[in-house]
Amino acid sequence: MTYFSFSKTWTLLNVALALWVLFSISHAQAAVLQPSISVSGDVVTLGDLFDDAGEASDVVIATAPRPGVPTAISVSRISQVARRNGIAWRNNQSLTRVVVSRAGVPVGPELAQSTLAQAIAEQEPAIAAKGDIEVIISSGADTVMVTVGEMPSVSLEQMNFDTRTGRFQAIVRAPANQPSGTLFRLAGRAFPALDVPVLTRRITPGDKITQNDIQWVRVPAARVSQNIIDTAQNLVGFTPRRSLRPGELVRSGDVEPPRLVEKGAIVSITYAFANMNLSARGRALEEGALGETINVLNQRSHRTIQVEITGLNEARIVPMGPVQLSSLN
Repeated sequence: MTYFSFSKTWTLLNVALALWVLFSISHAQAAVLQPSISVSGDVVTLGDLFDDAGEASDVVIATAPRPGVPTAISVSRISQVARRNGIAWRNNQSLTRVVVSRAGVPVGPELAQSTLAQAIAEQEPAIAAKGDIEVIISSGADTVMVTVGEMPSVSLEQMNFDTRTGRFQAIVRAPANQPSGTLFRLAGRAFPALDVPVLTRRITPGDKITQNDIQWVRVPAARVSQNIIDTAQNLVGFTPRRSLRPGELVRSGDVEPPRLVEKGAIVSITYAFANMNLSARGRALEEGALGETINVLNQRSHRTIQVEITGLNEARIVPMGPVQLSSLN
């Protein structure tokens, strides 16, 4: 009986051992190495690399890369650390490396644009004198980022700028001026630009342009010739000589002051000299805008006189010499 009990006990131990081995193998096979991962902290752990690292999840295997600069960890290194910490796995995927990236906070193109614009303005004062430096980044802007918790900032490390084409290539550091910061390559173009007023809707001749009809847009300074209107004062209150489209650059010859006096209209005329004020009425022989001089036929004397338009169907005599009062009577 004693021999039988010993054998039975030994058999049970073998069964338990076999079950433990099977469980261990099953657990080891369940641990799957990820071909690429993204981490948010400063280190890479076995728990980041394997989908089921168990108690070894917190074991550090490498320092996390900077955001925007992925790195790779060899599978042979991962295998050594994993087996030392009880993770037996099979490389069924035949991986040679695991790509590791780090989550970060995008800096945004605005900071890089302002940094580059300031540098170009200081480097090329002749170009800056033509307008505000406008920077367009064509590549690299979306990769500039900092780690979570860092203040988004950018500093310029190096830049090559072609004054003829406006093209540039630059290297910036984020966060700014930090030795531990990451270097990023940017490319694009820069040019002097000016803010000019344009219309927000189609305006036709006879329509009066108001402040609500204007919006400001930034355009390359090379497009703003001397006859382009660059102030609101030269648009508001004016009327177009031709139909103007929204967003179109407006030239000084495209608009004119509104017609305050139409040909054939009755005009109130005033004349002031010393303490004497005279008034009369006349019929306009031509149309005119504010400040323009037109010919008017006095209704009483039937004489033609020249007057300066001061308002709607209103004018005054601005004599270049002695005025014959009879022309007003």
